[in-house]
Amino acid sequence: MHLGVILPNYGKDASPAAIRRTAGLAEELGFDSVWTTEHIIVGPEGVDPYGRVYDPLVTLGWIAGWTERIGLGTSIVLVPLHNPMHLAKEVATLQELSGGRFHLGVGMGWHRDEYAFMGVPFKGRGRRADEAIRLMRALWSGESDFEGEHWSFHDATAEPHPSPQPEIWVGGSSDHAIRRALGLGDVWHPSRGSDPDHVRQVKDQHPELRVIPRTRPEFVDAMVAAGAEGAVVRFPDEAAMREFARLRLPA
Repeated sequence: MHLGVILPNYGKDASPAAIRRTAGLAEELGFDSVWTTEHIIVGPEGVDPYGRVYDPLVTLGWIAGWTERIGLGTSIVLVPLHNPMHLAKEVATLQELSGGRFHLGVGMGWHRDEYAFMGVPFKGRGRRADEAIRLMRALWSGESDFEGEHWSFHDATAEPHPSPQPEIWVGGSSDHAIRRALGLGDVWHPSRGSDPDHVRQVKDQHPELRVIPRTRPEFVDAMVAAGAEGAVVRFPDEAAMREFARLRLPA
């Protein structure tokens, strides 16, 4: 069972010290991974808690330099707000420099202001993200040609080719997200929109689908009972992390 920890790289109290303390404790206690969140620029609706956010990939690159074992992941990167060739390069670099510890959690985003501020169309973001995922996998595999609706390249080179390729964890609770996880991802990574009943329904329909939701500590057991292969958990404080580890992780 995979058990991860959401890092405090966002929120009014986010700080380098808090991130370092949480990541270090997660590795010490035996958790499998730590996860960062992304928002870039938000309007009034998103200020609490996303007005203050440390970049997820830069933060994980920093953590990779002083941790040894723990996995690193994004929960999630807003793929439609990135050029996929640039994102593929950042991910490949992080995967190589971390020794293969990175998981790319992807999502579409809900905050229209963020798209408007960045000059990116909100409509059609899912289709663009699907193409972006296919393009990134092509680059990581060393393919020299790709023809898409939005991006194309021919006779192109982009190394390093990460080995192993990072898993792609698909966020979201919609039918589109589930289809994306089945067709383009490695793990379905739902969050607020999915409760244990929803996870159970999806697992009943798609037993082959790996499911590792983002949730609170009090819901982990129910998610696992519903068929999840683990959880990525947002803890309220250090004491809650220690108690959770005491009950569920090997010494």
